[in-house]
This record gives sequence, C-alpha cells and structure tokens, in this order.
Amino acid sequence: MKRAVFLNSLVFVCVAATGIAFGQSAASRVCPFNIAGLWRSDTATEVTRMFFSFSPEGHVTLLGHSPDTLPQDFEVITSVLYKLDKPDAPKQIDFTAARGNDVFQRGVTSWKIVQYGDDFFTTLDPASGEQTRWVREQTHRYFLTFAARSGPPTHGGPALAMWTVMDGRETKTEALGVQITKDEAGKIAPTFGPISAELYDQIIEASEKDKESSKQEESLIARFELTEAEFEKTHKIYQIWEKYVTTHKLPYADPYLNGLEFLSRAAEGFNQCGDKVKMNRPTRRERDEIVGKLNSSQQPLEYIRITRKKNEELHVTNSMYPWVWRPLIQQP
Repeated sequence: MKRAVFLNSLVFVCVAATGIAFGQSAASRVCPFNIAGLWRSDTATEVTRMFFSFSPEGHVTLLGHSPDTLPQDFEVITSVLYKLDKPDAPKQIDFTAARGNDVFQRGVTSWKIVQYGDDFFTTLDPASGEQTRWVREQTHRYFLTFAARSGPPTHGGPALAMWTVMDGRETKTEALGVQITKDEAGKIAPTFGPISAELYDQIIEASEKDKESSKQEESLIARFELTEAEFEKTHKIYQIWEKYVTTHKLPYADPYLNGLEFLSRAAEGFNQCGDKVKMNRPTRRERDEIVGKLNSSQQPLEYIRITRKKNEELHVTNSMYPWVWRPLIQQP
C-alpha cells in the first residue's frame, strides 16, 4: 500500500497522555541524549507502522516490520538525512530529503524536541502544534561483569572487567584485567592485558561450585545490565586502558594496582544519570581500607566482593542471564 503522506501528517500523541509537561527543557537533564538506535511512535496507525533507525552518522532509515526476523533484516522503505541542533541536549531535529518520497516531503522538515530520556523523546510539530512521543526499541543488550579468582599469596589470581554486547545474532565480549602467565623462562607472574572469554567462563564455572569443594580458592562475579548510554560511557574506560596496554603506558608497575584502578574506573562510569536505580560503588574510604589492609594481589578481588555486596539486587545471576537472547520487536 502506497504511503503517500508527508512527515507532518504523522499521527501525534497528546502530551497529556504521556504525563509530560510541555515547555520543560531537555537541557535540564544531566544525561546527554543519544538518538542512535531504533525508534517507533507509541501509537499504531497505517503511517506509524514502521520504525525509524537513526545512525550516529546522520542518516535515518524507515523500516517496515518483518515477522520472525531480526531488526537488522527489516524491510528498508526509505532513508533521509537528519541533524540535531545540539546532539547532547537537542531542542530541534531537522530532516532533509533530496527528492522527497512517500513519507518525507522534499527539502527540510523540522520538529522541536521538548523532552527526552534514555528511551524516549517527545517532538512538537510547529505547524500543527501537536506532539509525538517516540520510544526506543531494544535491539541489543549490554552487560558489564567484574570477575576474580583468588590465588596463592605468591602471585594471586585473575581479576577482570568484561563488556558484553548481544544483538540476537552474535555475542561480543571484550575484557581487560590481570591474569597469571608464564614468561619465556617458565616463571609464573601476573600480567595486565586483554583477557579471553575462556578465562571468564572458567571463573563462572568455578563460582558455581560448592564452596566446600574448593577451600583454597574463591571465585566471584558481579554482573550488571547496562543501558546503551551506560555501555558507551563505561566502554570508553576499556578503550583508554586498552591503549595503555598497547603503548606500554600503564600507570603502575604492579599488575594488581593497575587491576584495582581499572575496576574502579569502570565502576565509576556506571549509571551516572538517568532514572534507574544507581549502582552503589565502593566509596573512596572503602577503597582506602582495601589498600591499607590487603596486599595488592588481594585488592581487586576484595573490591569486586564489596561491589557485589553493595548491589546484590542489581547483580544478574547466572539463572537470570540471557545466555541465548533474541530481540522481540513486535509490529506497532
């Protein structure tokens, strides 16, 4: 069916129905806005039975829903350019269509952005004075996991932070931390650097065993689900420290001191803003107590233990973790 309509003819939602007061400034939020992702109107009409996929590069693609397929495989209807006046705290979005199509008129069409959050934004059509609320579809899931295993006093055990991204097609993991390796002479020593998923899997497996069967070692994980914004913020810590490794500019000579600092920085990036329950990070005093009471090889494990204890309600247990996940995007 031909969608012979202009952008201005999209069905709008009265702002009163969303509970949002018009005129509240988006800039009043501390969190930066992130429009990249898949969005839909919260009303269902012939016009709005499609999804808007915003790319970070300034393109928005209109997609038709395809049953039993991943969002990556939705039918492409059309694509135009978009631009936010202030990407982190926008008040207006402009769409530019070079030739025009069934949805967008030729030239520039502008909406005012009167409110936004991590998972929604509300627009105003200046011509009609009507507003529309748009909601984000979940196409990915993000997790940050801290994991550690105790070891002998001589060299300690592994300790790491791992970032996980799921899109329904594949699961991508990236991890940095301390692991126990052998040098060319066969000497065992801790090193800080990239860590394989195999080591993380070993720690998970060990953490599920009966504690009575492993009195000499302890394995511990603290796993948290992130929003996309939280993932991007904390993942920057991973990128910074990965560069430290590759350029040989780690701040400390002791791998475990690097491990404690790295874990602390990763935790600081978690949920700095938004409406979710904040993660309770270990305080500076608690960290100082860890450093003062324990040797460096024990410090990362203790930091993870305190983080887990302070956030037990946020910890994603193995039974709740989506080992096999697929986004469920229903037709609007």
